[in-house]
Amino acid sequence: MTGKKGIEQSSITQEEISLFNDKEYVTERTHYELQETVEAKELIKSKVRVQSHGEVFTPKWMVQKMLAEPTIQEKICDLHATFLEPSAGEGAFLREIVHQRLTYVDQSSTKSTWIPKALWALMSIYGIELLPDNLIKARAAMMDVVINHYQTVMQKQLSSNTDFYKAAHYVIATNIVQGNTLEYTNNQGQLIEFSHWWPVDDKKVQREVFTYKSLFADESADETVGQLDLFDELLASEPTREYQVCDVTKVYKGELK
Repeated sequence: MTGKKGIEQSSITQEEISLFNDKEYVTERTHYELQETVEAKELIKSKVRVQSHGEVFTPKWMVQKMLAEPTIQEKICDLHATFLEPSAGEGAFLREIVHQRLTYVDQSSTKSTWIPKALWALMSIYGIELLPDNLIKARAAMMDVVINHYQTVMQKQLSSNTDFYKAAHYVIATNIVQGNTLEYTNNQGQLIEFSHWWPVDDKKVQREVFTYKSLFADESADETVGQLDLFDELLASEPTREYQVCDVTKVYKGELK
């Protein structure tokens, strides 16, 4: 950040990178309970960022009120219904959607079925964020929620060496991407790509990769479809890459056909 000295850059420190890429979730607790997420106190980081990017964060109470709509609540309980946050910020909406979805999974699953259901819940949540520093924090916020729910349900620490940890980490990194929503491209000038995770059965998945721009091939499509069921409504294009069918806990291995 350059503060008042000029246009603010989205520089990322090694500490910020570690929030998602190599964060260790270590605790000495012997009993786990769901923890309240810490809400950012400020709605803006700086006037420069507001002027340059229109960046204003949504308070938690407003996020919860918007998600309380009956039609949205119905989709939260449908683990394969898709949500897209086109301007993710630090993940206020993404974090709350994951939390509410996993709360539903907690209540509707046994310990033996919780892991695949939790991964299905993640696989249909997508986000795009322009600024890399926000992107890292949004991914980390989602992973924190996953860790929190897993440890509360299983009553044990989640090791980063487990398939579930690796799969959840991979899905979040794949579904929450850097890019300019309006231009359909990322910082490298490449088209934003998303993956559709097709359920083969309750525990197996096939991944297909396609461009975000392809969702809007029909110019008459209403872009206000927004966060709810965008992929279900518009997914009609051919995938650019296909992966082999695998167990949902093995998606991080990513084997192409």
